[in-house]
Amino acid sequence: MTRFGIHSTTQLEGFAGDAREAALARTQRTRHRALGVAFTLVALAYAVRLGDLQILEGEAHRARQVAQSAEWELLPAVRGRILDRRGRVLAAPDTRYQVFLAVDELRVDRAEAIETVASVVPVAPERRSAIAEAAGGWSLVASDVSDEERVRLQRTIGRGIYFESRSAREYPRSMGRRLIGAVGSDGRGGTGLEADLDFWLVGQPGRAEVRLDGHRNAYRPPGGQVVEAVPGHDVVLTLDAELQRIAENELARALAKTGAGGGDIVLLDPRTGEILALASERTDGAADRISGLSDPYEPGSTLKPFLLASLLSEDLVDLDEIVDVEDGRLRIGSRVISDVHGYDTLSVRRIISKSSNVGAAKLSARLTPAVQHRYLRDFGFGIRTQLGHLAESPGRLRRPESWTSLSPASHAIGYEISATSLQLALAYGAIANGGVLMRPSLVREIRDPSGHLVRRFDPTPVRRVISEEVAAAVRGVLEEVVRDGTGTLASMARFAVAGKTGTARLAVDGRYAPGRYRASFVGFAPADDPRIVILTRLEDPKGGVYYGGAIAAPTSQATLKAALAADGVQVDPRLVVSDARPRPWSGGPAAGSPEGAVIFASSGTGVDGTPDGTDTSGRGVVALPDLAGLSARAAAARLHALGLRVEWRGQGAVVGQSPAPGSELLRGGTVVLR
Repeated sequence: MTRFGIHSTTQLEGFAGDAREAALARTQRTRHRALGVAFTLVALAYAVRLGDLQILEGEAHRARQVAQSAEWELLPAVRGRILDRRGRVLAAPDTRYQVFLAVDELRVDRAEAIETVASVVPVAPERRSAIAEAAGGWSLVASDVSDEERVRLQRTIGRGIYFESRSAREYPRSMGRRLIGAVGSDGRGGTGLEADLDFWLVGQPGRAEVRLDGHRNAYRPPGGQVVEAVPGHDVVLTLDAELQRIAENELARALAKTGAGGGDIVLLDPRTGEILALASERTDGAADRISGLSDPYEPGSTLKPFLLASLLSEDLVDLDEIVDVEDGRLRIGSRVISDVHGYDTLSVRRIISKSSNVGAAKLSARLTPAVQHRYLRDFGFGIRTQLGHLAESPGRLRRPESWTSLSPASHAIGYEISATSLQLALAYGAIANGGVLMRPSLVREIRDPSGHLVRRFDPTPVRRVISEEVAAAVRGVLEEVVRDGTGTLASMARFAVAGKTGTARLAVDGRYAPGRYRASFVGFAPADDPRIVILTRLEDPKGGVYYGGAIAAPTSQATLKAALAADGVQVDPRLVVSDARPRPWSGGPAAGSPEGAVIFASSGTGVDGTPDGTDTSGRGVVALPDLAGLSARAAAARLHALGLRVEWRGQGAVVGQSPAPGSELLRGGTVVLR
């Protein structure tokens, strides 16, 4: 201490340094506290925000993340089947594959991989080039690969091959393709019944949840949502696959033999209106057009039975009444109506059985145009049949107010009116079943994927057109047509067939073309208890033979014979013949066979029109096969193919035959089956 009690300079400087240090320490502590508080506040803010994100907004953000990376993969539904009336598959689902090669993953050389694929399925040249030049990734190598081929390729190549499945369609039976149609590339029905029945067949697609990783590769997460696809329904048609095959084969054979430009064969059940077979072919038409539904034509003399039905219903004729038919030539105004064969007089029934145009024209004068029009309309002409599927034409039937003085006669012989083959077959069905016009049907049932019945389409009467008595009278006249009239070539031994032939001139650009005709036959069997209606139409046949009785009637006979000989078809031959009136068999080894025997006539040719039996001598002699254990139809079919006739005297399967197996028999001979 200095004098006067004052510190020294050194001491004063020491005190000042301590103060500065203390102040600095306080400042640092303040800063530390401030930083700590700031960090704490920031941490609290992060914690609060993190809690907010995790707790309060967690679900929303998780949903956003899923939405950004999640997608739905479509699971296609299996398309339903189309079946015939006996459950035989006409259209069924089929899985096909596209094949890709991942060139960077292959364990073998690209060229070797391509050749390996080509040994199983075809590989187009442009795809070979594309794979050879590919820098990486997947390259398409083949399409339309079956499941069996897929397995073979997977086993052969292994790593580096990938498959992408797609739904396809398989048609195991070739018949009925125009009716059945096809499926488009999108898996939906494109044409025919595939399109019209798409609502029932298509099913309900499913979906599966997938996630996308950082490279946009999709994968199914564990526990991801899957909504299974619902398969389509099965549709059961009224068609019989075997009858459809027979109709198509016989139509093709008739077109080839006659040179016709097209035609139809229709088979239906007159009791229910169910279409059993519908074959249509046009050499110049669209592949998916069904002329039996869409192409109306002037039916010619096949319309005469409806004139007779109208006259009988109005009590204006007697079947045995004699009519002057003017020696086959009648002038009405400026028009001359003529017959192929001239007669002085004919009974009413013979006017139909001999197909006299003059007689029909004279009889039509007994009906007023309004009454004649009403009966034609009631038989279904001029209006659509209400089939409900596929495109069909209503035909043409003008109102009577627009008829001329020639129109009644024209309508009586099948002109100035047009009808489709289905309309005409249904109208004959009304005569066959006792006078009731039935609504046609192509679909019998709809069944769910488990086989349970969803909907059944029952037979639907449209209206009663004529009485049962009138229908029976017309049936009797139509049987005379086949027995000894213009339709004799449609007759069958001991099998009563009824029907009517027709030969109409063919109109081209609004005028009848010289030398061009349309031949047809419409009938039913057996005549006393009809179970099947058959219509055959051949358009513009070549070669000089064009009458319906000469070419359409034999085709109808061949179709009926094949139907009776086929296995598992609608018509039971013994049931069909049981009520038929006895028919005399003219000549041949079958003459004098006992009552009750069923005789199947035969053309003596195989399926391709040539004998397919074994000719052991070159003289038309065939060796008989052993037929024991076969059904009546199967045995008859084999013998028909050998050119032989068949007499059936048994029940159930064949247990014996005469002559014995191995015997030699001339073509045209008869084999007795028991």
